[in-house]
Amino acid sequence: MRIHQSGVSHRFPALVSSIPRARSYFPVALSLVISLLSTPRAAAQNPDLMLTQAERDSILKTYDNTFPIWGRQALARGFDLPKPLGINVLGVYMTQPIDISNLGLSTGTNPITALEQVEFGTNKSSVYNVSARADLWLFPFLNVYGFGGRVWANTTVELVTPIAFSSSVDQGGYTGGFGLTGAIGLKRNFISADVNWSWTNLDKIIDPVEGRILSVRFGRNLKLDGQKRLAFWVGAMNQKFGRETDGTILLSEVIPQETVDRIRTQLENIDQSPFYQGLSPAQKIVVDQVAAELLNSNAANTTINYQLHKAPSEPWNMLAGANIDLNKRWTIRAEAGFIGRTSVLLNAVYRIDL
Repeated sequence: MRIHQSGVSHRFPALVSSIPRARSYFPVALSLVISLLSTPRAAAQNPDLMLTQAERDSILKTYDNTFPIWGRQALARGFDLPKPLGINVLGVYMTQPIDISNLGLSTGTNPITALEQVEFGTNKSSVYNVSARADLWLFPFLNVYGFGGRVWANTTVELVTPIAFSSSVDQGGYTGGFGLTGAIGLKRNFISADVNWSWTNLDKIIDPVEGRILSVRFGRNLKLDGQKRLAFWVGAMNQKFGRETDGTILLSEVIPQETVDRIRTQLENIDQSPFYQGLSPAQKIVVDQVAAELLNSNAANTTINYQLHKAPSEPWNMLAGANIDLNKRWTIRAEAGFIGRTSVLLNAVYRIDL
């Protein structure tokens, strides 16, 4: 992925993505992660919540929806189907640790040289996402959807060797993607599996960041008064995003001048460090060039070329959530991610006959 000369990669940070439909996914991620991506109500096919014969007859008298396919047959068997088309508004926050490795650097038009001796400490990516999503029950057991929205990302990177400092970069952008959810029910229980793919464009990135989120959930449904239904679940989510990043960064956006002033002594004496002594001649040339640029009084306007690999430190995390159907039209949903990745999702859905 290539990056504008004025910026740093969001997923040198990490993602959105889409958070799972749990979505960028993270999110980025996120991603989303991110994400974004809430899973549609997966319990409509639950036999223990079956319609009475009178309810079936009443619904079928006026039923003329095109979707889901086989919907009339499912209703005739007593399955309480949701309205097929959902209009969603989602808000997602996600933060997670990321791993950065295989760094390569150069200045100007010089070729990039690998500096695998550079060591990173704790790196973190945080993503806020607001998006809209449309979902459709294509079959009584399969939902398809598409989404798009706005993303705000922050990445904090900690360098340990050869010099110690941390950097924090903010940027915004847009994300979009599609996915599908499969669901089956057994009495009051249900199992759902969801996968979605996202593409996130950020202010300082030319090529979109690709993400994939896979999630599974096991839950239980409760029938409340009238048309109200309550569902709660636990699950797990796996996140992947593009590993390779290469581009050109503006030093002032990555290393503020006050940070350069603080590490100036380390930069001036870097050729005396064990790190420097262990470099190859080509690597020493690159380190000398980068150190000279940082020590330059006009360092803020200096650009450096780079390559690196990045990935979530913990690809898997746990999920727990609940939703309430206020009626056949409105559903409110909340879900939290934990252990490996922290996320919070809030989702309002309005469903329509189709």
